[in-house]
Amino acid sequence: MRDDTSPQIGSYDVDAAALAGEGEPLVELLARLGVSEPEGADVVPNGWRVLGPPPAARVPLLIGAPVSSDHRSWSVGQVYGARDGAPARVSFYPHALPVRPSVAERRGGLVLRWPAVTRELADVDRLSIDIVNEGSTRWLPTGDTFNTFASIVPVVGGASDLYFGWTGDGGTVPLDPGDYARVTARIESGRWRDLKPGPHDIVAYTPDLRLTSEQLRVDLTAEVIEAHRPRLPNPPPAPHDPRHAAADRLRVLHALRAGRDAIGEVVAAITDAPDDATALSRISALLECDTDAAQAVYAMQLRRLRVGKPDVLSGEIEALERALSEE
Repeated sequence: MRDDTSPQIGSYDVDAAALAGEGEPLVELLARLGVSEPEGADVVPNGWRVLGPPPAARVPLLIGAPVSSDHRSWSVGQVYGARDGAPARVSFYPHALPVRPSVAERRGGLVLRWPAVTRELADVDRLSIDIVNEGSTRWLPTGDTFNTFASIVPVVGGASDLYFGWTGDGGTVPLDPGDYARVTARIESGRWRDLKPGPHDIVAYTPDLRLTSEQLRVDLTAEVIEAHRPRLPNPPPAPHDPRHAAADRLRVLHALRAGRDAIGEVVAAITDAPDDATALSRISALLECDTDAAQAVYAMQLRRLRVGKPDVLSGEIEALERALSEE
């Protein structure tokens, strides 16, 4: 379980004690973790230490070193495979990340609350939820979003087993005590596929601020479920159309570049995804791309994260765009 009182670097919880001290040379830290220092890594050579997570966590180790004299800006990398017996490898973020207050500090007095209109109508096409400032002081945005997940699950034996699907509406606004921001809670389309008529619970969750709503009970009919089940996609065009194939490739490349440029947000979105389908849904919503492109981002190799000189990914995009414009 994550600790809401831990400071963060970017969107990652870190050990507050690890932020202090001098650290050690990168080459020595990586040697202890069983990683060879990557050639050409454009990062500071000293001051590195493990920032988290706890040793028992089944996620990559976060390592970092301060790049500012006040220790407010850090160079960060992730070490993969160090706990699994596989060859360990490291990936560095292309930009420094700021140290941020804990989630508990940043969310202040905010809570998620289903408004009366949502509770009374229980219309799954018009689900709205309020982010309310129940604190005594003004809440100001500090880089977090109001992106909110929504989950709908059958009620079995009076209880439900929840997991979350992505929803949009990520903008934040200042909130005085008693003010609220209303966001839309859209249920991920794939969740309708296996639902059956009967009572269901809907729960909303705002991951940046780790806000969770109480359950909203709805009764679903067969007609409502059928109306929301995902439809089969239109058949693809004939495979011999080279222009269509190039346009498809360009669409995927744009998603890969967007995923590379927002890798921190992508990782944060899928970290607690219970399965691949949910992870793909979240990537698709975050990057505003279709499922095929989201699948490409999900399967992206670490080498794609290296910008390099030249930027191979951007070069491939530009070549395809030129080819399509000349036809």
